[in-house]
Amino acid sequence: MTDTNPQLWVTRINVMPRAMGLGQFRVGLGLAQGSSNKPPQWSNTMTRITFSLAMVAALLLAAAPAQAQYYPKAYFSPNGGGADATAELINKAETTIDVAMYSISTSGPIWGALESAVQRGVRVRLILNKGTSSNKKKAASLAGIGVHVFATSRTMHEKFALIDAGQWWRRKLVNGSANWSRGAETRYSENTVVFGRHYHLFYAFQQEFNKLMDVARPASPGAENHTAEVSLRPPSKRTRRYESVVFSGDNSGGSTIVADELIRVMNTAQTKIAVDIAFFNSRQLADALIAIRQAKPNLIMEIMVDMGQYADSKSRVTDLEAAGIDVRYKVYSLAFEHPRSQLQHHKTLIVDERDVVTGSFNWSDTAEQSNYENVITIRGHVRRNEAVVKGFVDEHDRLWEQGRALYDEVLKAMTAPPGDPAYRRYLPIHFDTDYFRGSMALTRPEFQALRSAGWRAGLFDRQPDGKRNVKFSYLDRETRDVYRGKPSGTFLPSNTGMAAVLSGTQ
Repeated sequence: MTDTNPQLWVTRINVMPRAMGLGQFRVGLGLAQGSSNKPPQWSNTMTRITFSLAMVAALLLAAAPAQAQYYPKAYFSPNGGGADATAELINKAETTIDVAMYSISTSGPIWGALESAVQRGVRVRLILNKGTSSNKKKAASLAGIGVHVFATSRTMHEKFALIDAGQWWRRKLVNGSANWSRGAETRYSENTVVFGRHYHLFYAFQQEFNKLMDVARPASPGAENHTAEVSLRPPSKRTRRYESVVFSGDNSGGSTIVADELIRVMNTAQTKIAVDIAFFNSRQLADALIAIRQAKPNLIMEIMVDMGQYADSKSRVTDLEAAGIDVRYKVYSLAFEHPRSQLQHHKTLIVDERDVVTGSFNWSDTAEQSNYENVITIRGHVRRNEAVVKGFVDEHDRLWEQGRALYDEVLKAMTAPPGDPAYRRYLPIHFDTDYFRGSMALTRPEFQALRSAGWRAGLFDRQPDGKRNVKFSYLDRETRDVYRGKPSGTFLPSNTGMAAVLSGTQ
């Protein structure tokens, strides 16, 4: 007997996200048990089903570009768009914004976005570091635009924001090395990372914010009325997680959970370890790198630090150099002077150009034991993380080589005798003027050679009133004193290369 009305069933329709975020569509079709022939109706039925499945597939593919917005995205300063991206997210917020921040400027796109958010009725809470006098003034300014301000007695060094916690389709997490300051956006080497629907990360950071609120004190009028914690459902344990976070505030009994995580990731290295860090005085982390160097002598190791580490007696970079590990300094002055600095402010570990650990954590005992800090480990073997990992790799490579092509010319201009075509009478103390602008990645001997030239020109002398010469912009080699005017022309025949480095375009 021929079955003229076959029962068609779908054995499986399963749309599930791949690591990259696109849908995987699987469908199985069959005839009812016992049927063996395909009547005329079968062709029409299959046509309708095929058309329906094609429509579903088209919808999934159409959603792919939108899905990309939920991949993590990194922005790199200076002038890399991190502040604008953060401001855009704040401008789209509808219900809540929770922020933990070490420092914030009272102008610029983020400040304007916060003010607008409050005016739209968004509840904005911000935990500041209590320890600085400038932050007390900023707390008053924040209160003036309607932000509920809190402060911690322990150093608040994290830099994260949680947006629209109660709306799963709008949640965004912003984290990184960058404070919400003008310097972070326009002068320093920084990173800002935006995470979309990474619920396990959002949940962890919301729990961290809740803990901080438990110990923070109100620092603006009425803030005490906005202390209720945000309660979220714990993420499913079955969810695959390609990102994880560790908070220094979870240390107890002298534990070092952040350093432990960094060392765990370091020890997986097979080809290369790259580090971009502002402060490095952790013996534990230095010893770990040296041990890896001894165990894996062919491993490429590149440590990029701020020039402030050159003369810092607490820094462990000299230990690394003694062990044969390559260290370069981001050099933007002949001597460190914070108001004129172009800080190397990243706090990043990159292993095998595949995994990245980044956040607010400087490699110091203070960061581990005395501050509120975080690091996020991003595993780059999944497609959704490929672009953000590549961004960090490219940023390290740029920093590692920046300005090096100009070093010989700079040194010659600083040391050539009068009469030599390369001779320059006026030396730049800080590389942030139209006379000479930019930064260079230099080894210790290379930086020492520049500083020696500055020393011979009076770099470390003082004025009669006691003011140090490093407070000024130029040295006059002929008078061995500061030059208070503005030298004509530029220090090098062409300064465009250095300017490009400073702007972040090279």
